[in-house]
Amino acid sequence: MQISKVATAVALSTGLLFGCNSDGLPIPTDGSTDPATPTSALLNGYWEFSDTAAFSAAYSSSSSDDLPNVYRFSADGETLYYYTDNSADTTLGEYERFETTYEETIEDETSGQVAFTLFNDDGTVSSVSVDGDYSAVDGGLAIGGNIPVSGTDHSDNTEVTGPADTADEASGVDNAAQILDTLTDDTGELRLKILNTSSKVGKTISSGKLTVDLTYQLNPDSEQVDEGQNNSYISLYSTNDEDDKVSNAYHHGDIAIGDGNIQFRDASGSLTSTGGTFDANSTFDATVEVVWTPTSHTFTINGEKYTGAVSSNSSGEVQVIALRLGTNSGVTPYELIADNLKVYSLDESSGEYVEEFKDNFNDYSVGYDLNNSPYNSSTSEATVISLSGEAPVDPENPEPPVGDFPVALNEYTFDNADYTTDSGSADNDLTSKSGSPLITTTSGAAGTGAMHIDQDTDTGGGFGYVYYNATSETTTGAQAITGSFSVETVIKADRFGYDSDVSLVDFAETSDYLGFKLYLEKDDNSIKFKVYGGKDTEGVGLSTEAKSSEGDVFLVKDNWYHILATYNHLDSTANLYIDGTLVHSKSVDFNVVENTTDDKFILLGGSSSSDKNFDGSVDNIAVWNDVLTDDQIQERVAQFTAE
Repeated sequence: MQISKVATAVALSTGLLFGCNSDGLPIPTDGSTDPATPTSALLNGYWEFSDTAAFSAAYSSSSSDDLPNVYRFSADGETLYYYTDNSADTTLGEYERFETTYEETIEDETSGQVAFTLFNDDGTVSSVSVDGDYSAVDGGLAIGGNIPVSGTDHSDNTEVTGPADTADEASGVDNAAQILDTLTDDTGELRLKILNTSSKVGKTISSGKLTVDLTYQLNPDSEQVDEGQNNSYISLYSTNDEDDKVSNAYHHGDIAIGDGNIQFRDASGSLTSTGGTFDANSTFDATVEVVWTPTSHTFTINGEKYTGAVSSNSSGEVQVIALRLGTNSGVTPYELIADNLKVYSLDESSGEYVEEFKDNFNDYSVGYDLNNSPYNSSTSEATVISLSGEAPVDPENPEPPVGDFPVALNEYTFDNADYTTDSGSADNDLTSKSGSPLITTTSGAAGTGAMHIDQDTDTGGGFGYVYYNATSETTTGAQAITGSFSVETVIKADRFGYDSDVSLVDFAETSDYLGFKLYLEKDDNSIKFKVYGGKDTEGVGLSTEAKSSEGDVFLVKDNWYHILATYNHLDSTANLYIDGTLVHSKSVDFNVVENTTDDKFILLGGSSSSDKNFDGSVDNIAVWNDVLTDDQIQERVAQFTAE
């Protein structure tokens, strides 16, 4: 994507430029080696995994019009992207991008361990997890472990990478690299040492080119004093016999942009004007192409071609490409923003340029420090920013700000003796009680009020639970759920060992497989979140559940727990959180069917004659017609945690 202006025109300071040497340009040094952690072999690949019987649903069809469904591992080490043209919102030949997370341990530049969950071809997360050792060689990937996986890299196939780039833009992600110079002992710099394998190039380039989109402007957020050292640079450096030192003495072409002028460094190392100018009082957007051979250097900026020069000391082999700002000894209030960086080598036999490296910075999270592979460790003050401002928001399902919780459909706080009050939007008070449990007030998880329900006949209680009657004529409360939802309860159990499973929140019509329930498993004290999908064409009921036991989490008595479950209709996942920690994420391979029948919204049990009712304290029960964000879940946990 072409960089858009990120600030309106602003008056820029002008004046003479002063630098660290006679021509006002900094002298970069290279005290760097590659970062200690090797580069992951998974990065920069567009991986299509093999089609096997174990997870055949996760891959593309054999149609000639169909793109291969591919995975990309983000350089942030956490985000996994999936590109498919089989989702409901795409046509064959056009990708839609989905994302989840992955975990990786890098052993060396060809191997490591990786764990992630595969996608279905329609973009939903599957139930198949891959977890094992991997090795990559010559465009192939093999992952061992629980499910052997082989992968093919399509990064050299523009019929794949082009639609993937389009999907990136359509997803609303539009990132770039921002370079600043606020340090008095270093230059702002994004350095790519192509000589090193960590750059994913791993060789010098004697004849090649680079392209990049740049924005040079006064940084509206800067607090730096303008010292008149504001030049930005596009620099190439050659190998040399000083341990491949990065220095102006070994430049293989150096372009200076600043103070309204475009300059180049000549063979002797001095700056020379190209005659090119720009408005020093406005943002300068530049589309740049740099071409070099062993003995020459030319560049084109916004369609205007210039002839540069190479140092008389250059070896003719380019080893480092750098985008720089400012000087080693000063600071600047300016910023240099770079996007769509590409590096090519010239194939002498065909006369064609071969892409060796590209980065549109969309695979990093905003704020990511680029002082990591594939860039060199001498990179300084280069971070990822968003050109589109705030993160993209789904207009149909916008996420509310942290703390700005959607109003619950039903919420029972139990803060006073009147345990029946619904403070949610539905006003479905708990007007009914089945059986004869002993209900009293008690202290809650964070010191506020709570309800204690006693099922023990020895202490005055009997079997029973509370509920309200839902009717199909007035679809309020839990009946109003359409698509995604969240359900929460805060409990402390007096005992376990029930005769049957105990529903904490139950709005399921099990004969027709409708709705959901959150319940306590009688056999192992685990929590389960079950969703229903009606019946299939053969009359077989559809259901699945997320289980705390999958995360080795089991409740103990006399301990408060914040339990929250979500069903996300967009990615078809049921998630279960205990005290804010995701203990199990379950892929749902059917459409959850809401319960809109005449039914009971049941809390804390389900029988007036048998031992299947909760015995203990409850501080809160709530249901939302929305998925709470991770930050909101943590805030809910904090709300029910004693200081």
